[in-house]
Amino acid sequence: IMQKQAPGMLLVTHDMGVVARLADDVAVMSQGKIVEQGDVETLFNAPKHTVTRSLVSAHLALYGMELAS
Repeated sequence: IMQKQAPGMLLVTHDMGVVARLADDVAVMSQGKIVEQGDVETLFNAPKHTVTRSLVSAHLALYGMELAS
């Protein structure tokens, strides 16, 4: 079945570590609405929305890193 169809998965999480490891594409939601979406690399390297920036910043802080300005 995997040769004919690519499997998909929907994750609902605040754990950006899980997102970084498992996701290809991400939709960030706030108050029930999608505020930003894109591929993982873009969202981690250049988050635009304040909610996305907060989530990525919190994740990076776990490793003593900061989001680039």
